[in-house]
Amino acid sequence: MARTMVLHNDYLNFNSKSSRDYPIQVNTAGYYDASSPFTTFNSVGRDDYYLLYLVDGQLSVIINNKEHTIKKGSIVIFPPKYRYKYFGNPPIHYLYVHFTGSYADRFLEECGFVDLPCIIENDFSVEMQSKFNLMINAFLYKDPLYIQKSACLLQEILISIYENAKDKAEDSPLKASLKYIHNFFTSKIDIPYLANLENLSNSRYVTIFKKQMGKSPNEYIIDLRLQLAKSLLENTNMSIRQISESIGYTDQYFFSRLFKKHIGVSPQAYRKTNNFN
Repeated sequence: MARTMVLHNDYLNFNSKSSRDYPIQVNTAGYYDASSPFTTFNSVGRDDYYLLYLVDGQLSVIINNKEHTIKKGSIVIFPPKYRYKYFGNPPIHYLYVHFTGSYADRFLEECGFVDLPCIIENDFSVEMQSKFNLMINAFLYKDPLYIQKSACLLQEILISIYENAKDKAEDSPLKASLKYIHNFFTSKIDIPYLANLENLSNSRYVTIFKKQMGKSPNEYIIDLRLQLAKSLLENTNMSIRQISESIGYTDQYFFSRLFKKHIGVSPQAYRKTNNFN
C-alpha cells in the first residue's frame, strides 16, 4: 500500500502574514508535484489568501465539510484563517500563490470572488500557466521591483479568471436570467419570472443555477446587493436607511441583520472601518 504524505502547518504557513504595506503583495508562490498520495491539512489557516491552480490531475477539496473533486484547470481560493484540507493521488501538479495587501479584499470582490472559499471551474490554458510561471519566477528570483512585478502578474491572473468565468456565464443556458438579475437586482425578483426567461420549470431552474453559480438565485441576489451596500458605505455619506432602500430592502433593521450575518459586522461598524470620505 502506498504511503500517504501529510503536509503540516509548519510547512504550509511559511511566510504567512497579513500586511497593508502594498495594495497587493505576494507572500510566497511556487509549484507542487505529487510523487505519492498526499493530504494537505492546515488546521489553523494562513493569515493571507491562498490561490491554487490545478495544472494536471484531480484533487479532492473539503469546503464547509463537503468533499468536491476538481479537475485540471480549476482554481480554488481560500480566505485568511480558513482551515483548509485537500488530498489526491499522483500524477498531480498545481501552482500556488499566497497573497495579502490593503487592496486584496476589494480586488477579489471586484472580480466577483465574494463568497470564499470558492472553486472556479476553468478550462486549462497554456496562457494561464504561463502567467503563473512568470509570477512565480518574479517572486523567487527577487529581481528589482519583484514585489510590484509579482503583484501586477497576480492581478492579471485574477482578471483572467474573472473574464473566463464571465464568458462562461454569457454562453450558459442562464444568460437571459443572469442579465436580468444584474440589471434589476435592487428590485423584487421572483424565481418563476427568471425560470420563465429560460423556459424552465422553477425547480429545474434553481437546480441548474446552483450547479453553475455555486449558490441559489436568492443567495446570488443577496451577494450582489451586499456588494453594492459595501460600496455605498465606503464611498458615500448616505444613511443606513437610504442604503437599505437603494439596494432593495424597505426594512432597515432587516438589512442590518442580513449585513451582519453575511459580512460579520454591522453596516455602521463596516463604515467606521472602511469609509474614508
